[in-house]
Amino acid sequence: MRSAYLQGLTEQVAKYAGTLRDVVVLAPVYGMLMFTLMKDPRLGRQQRLLVDAAIAYLVSPDDVIPEDEVGPYGSLDDVFCCAYVAHRIGEELGWDVVEEHWTGERSALEVSNHLLARERELLGGAGDDVLEFAGLLDRRPDSDTERGPLRLTPVG
Repeated sequence: MRSAYLQGLTEQVAKYAGTLRDVVVLAPVYGMLMFTLMKDPRLGRQQRLLVDAAIAYLVSPDDVIPEDEVGPYGSLDDVFCCAYVAHRIGEELGWDVVEEHWTGERSALEVSNHLLARERELLGGAGDDVLEFAGLLDRRPDSDTERGPLRLTPVG
């Protein structure tokens, strides 16, 4: 499944020539990262659950920006979600763990930090919605009219 999925994703994004192509083409790179991290024995239960959530989000046809509706452009939210998980794992276990599985041209640390810093440009401020949809953030309203501060959901 992994190989066929990533091959299809690679072919789909390779043809894309639209807005934010530099990010869209990273979808298979982050997909490969998540699939290979899933098998890394150094990941603890918490990190494995993060990776599982990112993979589920990546393959979900019905997410914040659905590929079925907008084509390869819909990979923006998938890439953002995976970059968030890569960053969490890099910070928790060390970036060497992430870099060992990274197949991108620049370092995973550099690319992930750059993508997370571009959240508003990439997603119009919907990064929290992406992470919440993936089960990586939990919103706790402070009042009936406002969304409260984000709090990381204990995963597991």
